[in-house]
Amino acid sequence: MIDRPMVEQIVAEVVKRLMSADSMPSRKLKHNLLVVGETAHLDPNLLKTINSHWNIIQCDTLEEAKLHTAMKVVFLEASQDLIVKGALGICDTPESELLAACILEYVPVTLIPKRYMFNILNGNQKSNQEYVSQLLDYKERLLKYGVSFNTLEGFAGYEEIIADKPEAKKLVTQRDVQDSKSDQIFVDKYTIITPLARDTARELGKSITVMESKGAEKTCKWEQ
Repeated sequence: MIDRPMVEQIVAEVVKRLMSADSMPSRKLKHNLLVVGETAHLDPNLLKTINSHWNIIQCDTLEEAKLHTAMKVVFLEASQDLIVKGALGICDTPESELLAACILEYVPVTLIPKRYMFNILNGNQKSNQEYVSQLLDYKERLLKYGVSFNTLEGFAGYEEIIADKPEAKKLVTQRDVQDSKSDQIFVDKYTIITPLARDTARELGKSITVMESKGAEKTCKWEQ
């Protein structure tokens, strides 16, 4: 039987040693961001900000996509149809087929829902709660598959979080989750989150929010 707490201690020690050994100055490297959807109507400033962090590649179908070259895939204006089909594994449209391929191949995916749908799933819209509950179940499935949700502004780093400034931790363990006095833990997108930390957060009813943008003061409060 695997001693998970012991594994966490080993991981923490390895990360600590790697950090202390890394004395080389870092260089900004832009990774490929595969964008599904139209960018022509986007705010030029938002697009410019995203482009400063990513090398944007556009595609509309699975045939056009080269997933092995992408560090992340973003679906713009994600509809309820895509969210439901993605959660259920239905692949009858080019978008849903591409989303399924990303999930199957462990390619990081961020869905940027339509504003109305984002508000519903984020509790900002008064709607039929029985129906919304079903949609939230689909969202939860996608989160478990590794899919994240965000607004375009949040992804670009335009939205400020309403929370205490998080510590710049490189590793979040079970103890970190247990010791946290907040129900929402903010981490950098490069932070390593151990499986035991995720399990503990789920058991304690806490959420781990992964910041998309660079810097501890910018994020969207919806990633888990």
